Formats: sequence, C-alpha cells, structure tokens
Amino acid sequence: MRLSRYLKNISSIFLDTAPIIYYIEAHAEYGPLVSEAVKDFQSGRLIAYSSVITLVEALPKPISMGNESLAKDFSNFLTTGQSITTLEITSEIDREAGRLRGRYTFLKTMDAIQIAASMEVNTDVFFTNDVQLKKVTEIPVLVLKDFL
Repeated sequence: MRLSRYLKNISSIFLDTAPIIYYIEAHAEYGPLVSEAVKDFQSGRLIAYSSVITLVEALPKPISMGNESLAKDFSNFLTTGQSITTLEITSEIDREAGRLRGRYTFLKTMDAIQIAASMEVNTDVFFTNDVQLKKVTEIPVLVLKDFL
C-alpha cells in the first residue's frame, strides 16, 4: 500500500524525530514520503503532533556542526504554527512512558516518552522509521521503510 493511501484512512498522526529530520533535511529516500504526511497536515486534512523530545533529539547534530540555520529550521517547524502541535511532557506522559519501558524492556527512554505522548492525545498512528517500535501494541506504529 502507498503511504498516501494509508494516510487517507486516518485523521491524526504523531511524528517521531526521524521523519521530521528526513523532512527538514530533504532526505533523498525518505523526505518525499514524509512530505506526503506534511502536505496532509498542513492542508488541515490530518491533525499532527510531536513533542518537545523531538527538539531534544534533532538539535544536537546541527548545533555541534555549527549549522544554526538548520537548528532554526527544526525549531521553527515544531514551534511556529506549521499545523503541528508540539506537546509538552506531563507527569501523565512520564508515568505512561515508565509503564511502557516496564512492558517493553528494549524501549529507550526517549522512544517511550514519544509513544506515551502519542497515546496521551490518542493519535491514530505513531509515525517513525524504527521498525523495532512495531512491537509496541498500545498504538499502531507506521514505519517509513514499509512504504519504500
């Protein structure tokens, strides 16, 4: 199934860090796929979320490379009304992330927080490129690699 077809069947999406990096950096392979989702939420057809964790994960590389422009692109995408809601991390999200890590011992803390944030706002899918996250059964996980 094509990604655009899959997206037509959902109304909300949580973007993990990797898809946002692929979009902002115009990744040759994954950038066009992520652009399909971005087009849908920027047009208002999809409701999109991410969290402040995405900035924590996306900013170190451009900052360490001295690329303030790229760092600003990430920040602007997530914070200046690009039709995506960037969630703060609440104590409810923290508790759920802890429960997820207890159930899925392979989960890294940041991934657990991202998934818990997605669950908090009850998105239809969690959009990532981490195949291992498909093992989490609390929310449907949509993996970019599956659409190449």
